[in-house]
Amino acid sequence: MAKNVYQFIDVERIDPPKKPIMDRKNGFAEIYHPLTNSQAEGQADRCLDCGNPYCEWKCPVHNYIPQWLALANEGKFIEAAELSHQTNSLPEVCGRVCPQDRLCEGDCTLNDEFGAVTIGSIEKHITDTAFKMGWRPDMSGVTWTDKKVAIVGAGPAGLACADILVRNGVKPVVFDKYEEIGGLLTFGIPSFKLEKDVIKLRREIFTEMGVEFVMNTEIGKDVPFQDLIDQYDAVFLGMGTYKSMKGGFDNEGADGVYEALPFLISNTNRVMGLEKDAADF
Repeated sequence: MAKNVYQFIDVERIDPPKKPIMDRKNGFAEIYHPLTNSQAEGQADRCLDCGNPYCEWKCPVHNYIPQWLALANEGKFIEAAELSHQTNSLPEVCGRVCPQDRLCEGDCTLNDEFGAVTIGSIEKHITDTAFKMGWRPDMSGVTWTDKKVAIVGAGPAGLACADILVRNGVKPVVFDKYEEIGGLLTFGIPSFKLEKDVIKLRREIFTEMGVEFVMNTEIGKDVPFQDLIDQYDAVFLGMGTYKSMKGGFDNEGADGVYEALPFLISNTNRVMGLEKDAADF
């Protein structure tokens, strides 16, 4: 059956509906309901499959967006997840937190007149649905080497590095000073935007793939950096940026003025039961 090339007119753009205001007021879970399969398929069908896909070029990792939208339109969420993971180690995270309005959706051909394809919501739906269906990255074709790499920092950069290495048969050992992986994905972004269970599931998947995590371990304090140099074939540094720049405003150091990042980290420690000292909050 031929594709209806005017589907973008017949089907309006829809965003995931927000949860009832009382639910949002009384809880801190993600504030949007997920798309249904039929909604995701219908929204994916709005894609024009442009000859020059501006969405893909605007994406920092150049995701194969038109291709996995086409698979989602056919209800092939597992195949779409496999394709999505070829360019992105954390698509379920990017679908939630990327500024799509300034990236892929902002450059969508339909954006100005008809409303961009809901790329971010579909990206999230693809991976969430595939995981629920039991899909996991296929490691059966990996040829393991005797190489081992130390990765300092379990944030997005460190996790992406570990993902690429393990898929190529190199053993990644990820060190982080916190108890949970994710870096600022876990400790900087509140649950109403990115729920903690999303990263916990990703940790389970990475562990199944062969990634080793050494948590509660600060390199340079608990483990000398020289040990990494001596014991590993390579070292990747992905500690992130935890020290913010000062604004230079009058009285920014006055009593009652708190920096956002230490507050967010302390709040997450309390919410997740990781708080070591009440004075940290």
